[in-house]
This record gives sequence, C-alpha cells and structure tokens, in this order.
Amino acid sequence: MNLISGFHSIINQIKINSSNISTIYIDNKRKDNRLSELVELCNNNQLTLEYVDSKKLDKIANNSNHQGIIAKLNGPVAQKSFSLGEMITELNNKTNAIIMVLDGITDPHNLGAIIRTADCFGVDAIILPKDNSANINNITIAKTSSGAVYNIPIISVTNLNRALEKLKENEFWIAGTTLTESSISLFEFNFSGKLVWVLGNEGKGMRRLVQENCDFLVTIPMFGNTQSLNVSVASGIVLSYTRLMQHKNL
Repeated sequence: MNLISGFHSIINQIKINSSNISTIYIDNKRKDNRLSELVELCNNNQLTLEYVDSKKLDKIANNSNHQGIIAKLNGPVAQKSFSLGEMITELNNKTNAIIMVLDGITDPHNLGAIIRTADCFGVDAIILPKDNSANINNITIAKTSSGAVYNIPIISVTNLNRALEKLKENEFWIAGTTLTESSISLFEFNFSGKLVWVLGNEGKGMRRLVQENCDFLVTIPMFGNTQSLNVSVASGIVLSYTRLMQHKNL
C-alpha cells in the first residue's frame, strides 16, 4: 500500500497530482484551522475523506507519526521526474548547479532528512542507486522530509559509477565526504563550477569504486570528543559551505 502522512506531504501531493490520491483518512477528534484548510483543499479537488479514530490511523500508518492525517495513494508518490540525461541537459548552463549522490543511505529517517536539507539549499537533483537504498516511497521519508521529496527531482540509477562518469563528462566536479589519508578539510576545499556531493552509507561510508570516482575526498573537521556526524547533519554542513563559497565567488 502506498501511503503518505502529514500536512506538508499531502498538500504537496494534491498540488502535484491529486488524481493519485485514493482516500484521505482523518482523525475524527482533530478540529483546528490547519485541518479545516486542508479539508477545503480536498473538497475543491473532489477527494474522498474518511474520518476514523486514532487507533485505525495508527494501524494504517503502522504506528508511525502521522499528525492525524494519512493519504492512501493509487500508485507511487508523484515526484518531479527526470532521467539522468534530461537532468544534465537541464543544468547545462547553470554554473552553480549542485547534485547529491547518496551511496547506500538505507535509513528512511536519514534519507528524508537529507532530502529536506537538499531542498532547503536548492540542490538541483538527488541520485540514488536502485538497490541498497531506502525505498523512496516509504511513508517515513515523505514525513521526515516535510514534503520536500515532492519538490526535488530524485533519480534512481542502476550503476552509480556510470552516473558519476557521465556527470564528469558534462563538467561536474565530484566531491565525496570521507576520512582518508588523502582527504582535505572542508574548510580548505576550493572549487568553482558545477558540483556533485557524494555521501556514503551511515555505517560503511562510500563503496570503494564510488570513492575512486571522486575528484576530491573531503572531511569535515571535528573539534570535540565525538569524531563522527550523522549523515543527514553532514549533508547540511557541506551544502551550507558550498552555497557560502558560491556566494563569495559571485
């Protein structure tokens, strides 16, 4: 069953493709302005509403946090759809383009948080492997991303290394976040032009071949006792730094 929950996610889905929504389940005890506005939007789009108790909502959502509202979809969540080739063509003349490649992010909470962060910093697209990644249609991703999963193109590819090679051929620089003897500090990372950030699995990091395909290996300096960051936090740091450097180079 394809489900999404939370106000941001459902509103974005209605705006993108309301016909993909089969039924919207609403907590029959919830009454507030936010819900009233959403109900009006649903009625304007002739969507089916079903008021149920909180126990049924919890069961439908498999006890995930749903904010009292869940939408059942006819198919996968509607997202901005591009192939890798189409995306590269779209970004051909955008000198400050940023793409994120996520190599094996399997925790849906982490993936949702990264997507939300990427959308906040204006990332142009996210590339994921078709295998060894959290399912993009997971209800937790839609909720954790606050609906950002519908705002940013997400491209699934069968081979990340081929995707990186194609990006290189089209004037993208590839920077991977990892700590090795050859890694440079993020604060010493100077670049210009179109950039791809590669982030690896929460525990194992990037796979060897993916790492070898990077033009730069970059590490985030640590100043405390803890020497590692959650991958979603790391994504926010590198994207913030990237936008800062691009602003300085204007």
